[in-house]
Formats: sequence, C-alpha cells, structure tokens
Amino acid sequence: MTTQNQNPTILHFHVSKHGWKDVFVVTFLAIVLGAFVAQISSTPKHSFASQPMASAPLNATSNG
Repeated sequence: MTTQNQNPTILHFHVSKHGWKDVFVVTFLAIVLGAFVAQISSTPKHSFASQPMASAPLNATSNG
C-alpha cells in the first residue's frame, strides 16, 4: 500500500491568466451589484418632502 502525503482538504485551482481576469471582473461586478441592491433596499435616512413650487401661466407673447 502506498501512502499519500497530500492533504485532501486543500483544493488546487488551475486558472490561466485570462481566467484570473474573469474572476476579478465577476468579483468586482458582484460587489458593485451587492452595493447597489443594498442601497436601493435600505430605508431612506432623511425623507425630504417635495417643496411646493409656484407656477405661473406662460404668456405666449412674452416669448416673442
């Protein structure tokens, strides 16, 4: 019987240089998407009521 000196719990991923770029891009997009979802799903800290605006009828003769 042969004995194995390798630890079976360690995973070895063989990724090419292009693969590392893909992993980086996917990780970056996951972080950005997670931040976006967290931002839109959180409750607003300050709720600003819309301020009333004065409106005046537009006079066609004043525009030339």
